[in-house]
Amino acid sequence: MQTSHALTAAALLAVAGLGTGANADLVEASTWNGGGQQDTYPNAVGWQFTALSDMTVTHLGVLDLGAAGLADRHTVGIFNLAGDLMVSATIGAGLSGDLYSDSMIYNAVELTTLHQGESYYILADNWTQDQYGWGWDAVSFSDDVEWTNFSETTGPSIFDTVLHYYDGEPGTLGPGFMYEVVPSPGAFALLGLAGCVARRRRRA
Repeated sequence: MQTSHALTAAALLAVAGLGTGANADLVEASTWNGGGQQDTYPNAVGWQFTALSDMTVTHLGVLDLGAAGLADRHTVGIFNLAGDLMVSATIGAGLSGDLYSDSMIYNAVELTTLHQGESYYILADNWTQDQYGWGWDAVSFSDDVEWTNFSETTGPSIFDTVLHYYDGEPGTLGPGFMYEVVPSPGAFALLGLAGCVARRRRRA
């Protein structure tokens, strides 16, 4: 059984070439806690979820267990329930990602909004050498994401027919994503009010 690797936050930022302020508001949709079960598989695998908040996807990534670095490249995509691709990225083999966080390697993507109350699924291919994991205690999900089921395709591509297993063991993690919460209209109004107050104070 492979074990997850973890780097310090400072090292992750240094490897990614990113400053601490640039990613202060990024949230990981799912995180690996260790344990559970790991396996390889010839088809694309992933998981379905419901967005509990409006969120903007900033990065797509995959689980990297064992020694740091992926054995193979992975194509990752988020789809709506109609099967329409929302956003995708390819993470190369080795340590070629844009951002590293604990046992995940991420690449930045075009900003894509997922809407509160709507369901989506995320898939990644090429699990014949790298391992994905599952198990309720092994995977945690953010407060903005509700895991609903394990998903897989009938072939090796993320674009092959997808099957959703609603009776599967919860907590699947192979692909994952990072996001920023979209502020509510009320939050924007408060920011505007705060700006007006600040300007008035400066004039006083």
